[in-house]
Amino acid sequence: MLLAQLLPRRSEFGGASTNLQREMALAGVEVVRNTRVDRALVERERPDLVIAATGATPYWPAFERTGELQVVDAWQVLRNEVKPGRSVLVIDWRCDWIGPGIAERLVREGHQVQLAVNGTHCGESLPLYVRDQLAGELHRLGIPVTPYARLYGSDDNTVYLQHTASGDPMIFEGIDTLVLCMGHQPQDRLATELAGVVEVRRIGDCLAPRTAEEAIHDGLTVAWAL
Repeated sequence: MLLAQLLPRRSEFGGASTNLQREMALAGVEVVRNTRVDRALVERERPDLVIAATGATPYWPAFERTGELQVVDAWQVLRNEVKPGRSVLVIDWRCDWIGPGIAERLVREGHQVQLAVNGTHCGESLPLYVRDQLAGELHRLGIPVTPYARLYGSDDNTVYLQHTASGDPMIFEGIDTLVLCMGHQPQDRLATELAGVVEVRRIGDCLAPRTAEEAIHDGLTVAWAL
């Protein structure tokens, strides 16, 4: 949620985080920060149950990659960990908020941006009213959107995509930076380490990367069952 709030017009995600922090304080939950949890710590503390909410990391698919093209992911852009070049191609597999949000943010920062989506259109997985708002904003900003796009490969300044329906190549030349918005993969190492040590219940993205609402529901469901 802390990263999601950095996307254009998505500041409400920050409110969800502060609301949950307030609820924990009211419930008397002890929060220990800046502490790495591993098998040794769990064996020392000897809890009856561990609820793993360790999140996810950006998914980088395998693709044909040669040359020196800068390839980054959406999290790196949001955290200002990288400096994208002038001409940017954003490849969006999930067709949700992230790809269009990254494209909009980079255009507003002065980059030339193109957006390629795996679905039939931008925001395909979002509600209609949200999707239309995104489409309108991208049109106003002059961001071209290419649908039916699957990442195939890249070299020094060219990105090669494949049309998911026809199988034909789609070639984007003169690209300085490729931004991957390809979904997420569970960060599940802790639960694996604790196998056979203590009962572990996974919630949120470490169970399966989904929406913030689903992660919160996971937590409620597990807590209700205790």
